[in-house]
Amino acid sequence: MISINKITLEIDGREIIAGFSQEIPSGAITAIVGPNGSGKSTLLAAISGLIAPTSGAIIIDGVQPALTSPSKLAKIRATATQSQFYSLGFTVRQVIEMAGPADGVMKELELTNIADRLVTTLSGGESQRVATAQAVAQNTPILLLDEPLAAQDIESRERIIQLLTKLADSGKTVVVVVHENEKDLTWASKIITL
Repeated sequence: MISINKITLEIDGREIIAGFSQEIPSGAITAIVGPNGSGKSTLLAAISGLIAPTSGAIIIDGVQPALTSPSKLAKIRATATQSQFYSLGFTVRQVIEMAGPADGVMKELELTNIADRLVTTLSGGESQRVATAQAVAQNTPILLLDEPLAAQDIESRERIIQLLTKLADSGKTVVVVVHENEKDLTWASKIITL
């Protein structure tokens, strides 16, 4: 379980989230929703340990992510950010294999047909699927995904949701930021609205 205890998050001196508490259950999908600028991505970054709360604490498996070494965090959680920018000419397969075995997740997200393409040539939706695949391949107990459904067609969207559901059913904790126009959230076990 991820415990968020009365956290305040500030960026550049501006308060984004104040006095926020929440429990995120294990072995389930939790969706974080809200309008643009509500702090969804900032909250996800704090859970992942990329930014530290100004006050309060986030506890994952007894540790505070912002105070934990990157090597230990890499064993606890995997993340995929919303905007991917690839500047090096690796292939899709190579990028996913940097995190773990690639074949299974590439098949699940229908990336096999672009496995040998350079990531610098991908569309926004393809890049997002590769980032999701890389996070899944890392095989951590917690998966933190920032808008994995963005720029996806209906089939890709369904494929991602099926994979996330399968992972949650296997005991993984999945936290997903979704855009406020996402109406059908029946696949999420819990919804946090900011």
